[in-house]
Formats: sequence, structure tokens, C-alpha cells
Amino acid sequence: MSVCAAMKSTKMLTRSSTIYLGLAAVVLLASFLATLWLTEPKAPEAPHLALDRLLSRKVSSYSELNDAAAAAGLHNAESMHGSVDSLKRTNDREVAVVGWLTDVEGDATPVDLLVFVGGTLAAKGQTKGERPDVTRSLGLAFGTEKNIIFQVTFACRAGDQPVVAGLGLAKRYFPIPVSKCP
Repeated sequence: MSVCAAMKSTKMLTRSSTIYLGLAAVVLLASFLATLWLTEPKAPEAPHLALDRLLSRKVSSYSELNDAAAAAGLHNAESMHGSVDSLKRTNDREVAVVGWLTDVEGDATPVDLLVFVGGTLAAKGQTKGERPDVTRSLGLAFGTEKNIIFQVTFACRAGDQPVVAGLGLAKRYFPIPVSKCP
């Protein structure tokens, strides 16, 4: 083979190698960008949107609460626990509900509490305060034990059925059974 033919062959190989390397770089970049696009985390829905959807529904029984919560994108939380300790009349028009509520998978954030009467929101509150008996029983830690107690006052006629629910993190809710208003 002549020197001239060898030089042409080398130039063709160099040109081919450059093209192949360029194509490989384009493919690599395109696959990287496609991977980023496909695995991009979705922004979580703001908690207030699920709450707004829940509050836009009629809730006058626990079965309606379950339906409204499902429609709002909430799910019943096995990690949440709570109980009503008392439901007492404070005057002719209002009652006070006292109890405890916690999310064992939660953090130190207070848990929201909703009370519905006659299909609409009657009261909203948050947990605040410690219950050593509940802390010991559930093995709470990491600040969760500081936000367990709730107390909410709301208008309720004698014989009306309040519907009480806790709202935890990550779109969780927990129905808390309570007797009819005294």
C-alpha cells in the first residue's frame, strides 16, 4: 500500500471515529436527559388542597367521612391512634370534646383535628400537650409525645351526632368515634 493510500485510510478512520464518538456522546446525553425527565419527582400535593376537598363535602356520619376522605385523596391511617375522653356540655349551645390523638409515624408536628356537625365543619383544632400514659403505651418518641392532647369546643344541639377526625401527615386521616351531644 502506498503512503498516500495509507494516509487517506488513516484520515477516513479518524473521521469515522470522530463521527462515532460524536454519535455516542449525543446518545449518552439524550439518555441522561430522558432518565432525568422520567424519574423527576412529582411535587407533592399541598396538604391544604386535600383538606379543602374534604371540607367541600357533606360529612354528617362516619360513612360520609370515609367517602369524603377517599374523594379528597386521603387514606385511613393505621399508624394513627386516638380516643375521646369526654364530651360535655359547656353551655346551652356548646359542647367540649377532650381526648388524645397521635400519629406514631409522625414527627413533632401537631396533628389537626376536625369536628363536623350536621354535615359541615363545626370546629378545627390541633393536638398540644403530653399524655405520659399514651406515650408509654404506644412507645412514642422523637417529639411526637409532646402533641397528643386535644380539646375543642363547638356548637352542637342535644342529640346531634358529631363526627371527629384527625388529619396526619402524608394524606392520612383517622376517625375518632364519639357519642351524640348531651
